[in-house]
Amino acid sequence: MKRKSAKVVGIDLAGSEKRATGFCLLERNQAEVSVLHTDEEILRAVGKGVQAAAIDAPLSLPRGRCCLRDDCPCAGKAHFRVCDLELRAMKIKFFPITLGPMRQLTVRGLRLKEKLESRGIEVFETYPGAAQDIWGIPRQKNPQGLKRGLSRFKVGGSWLSPNVTKDELDALTCALVARDYLRGNTMAIGDPEEGLMVLPDLGSRTGERGPRKKPGG
Repeated sequence: MKRKSAKVVGIDLAGSEKRATGFCLLERNQAEVSVLHTDEEILRAVGKGVQAAAIDAPLSLPRGRCCLRDDCPCAGKAHFRVCDLELRAMKIKFFPITLGPMRQLTVRGLRLKEKLESRGIEVFETYPGAAQDIWGIPRQKNPQGLKRGLSRFKVGGSWLSPNVTKDELDALTCALVARDYLRGNTMAIGDPEEGLMVLPDLGSRTGERGPRKKPGG
């Protein structure tokens, strides 16, 4: 399979299996979106042949933290990762990883990453809000504006439904980042030894393309 036309997934992960997770399977120029809940549903939807998965969830811990529990000696040692600080320097709004609901999301994201990597899938963290800011299109708080903005990518599929949810639109955003990653059109921010976040390169808005860095950590 050529990486240029590879099958990728984008996952707008919820912290709890009781809440909606947006899911997108993108192959060539067709994006099929759905709303899922459990890890089992997500893994089943990924199916076979997927080369990369971009997840909207923290997939690494701040340096010096072994967990995010308040009763651990590591508590309070660090609240931000290098990638978080770089987002802040870019004036992109985000939720700190140690914020209450984000802790549960991080634990679930790390668990899902491990399961997907065991299938040979390349998994990395992304942030759809940051991708949308870089592309110069609205975030999910303006779902109709976001949908119009995503139409510039000329992708067909079920995401064009009038009933598409904001979680599904964010999942499509993640999938587009995954596709661009395989094409070499992304950047990675953060410390490789701590954990990287993959985003569209800063030339995406103007059509310019920058260098790709390998995510890791």
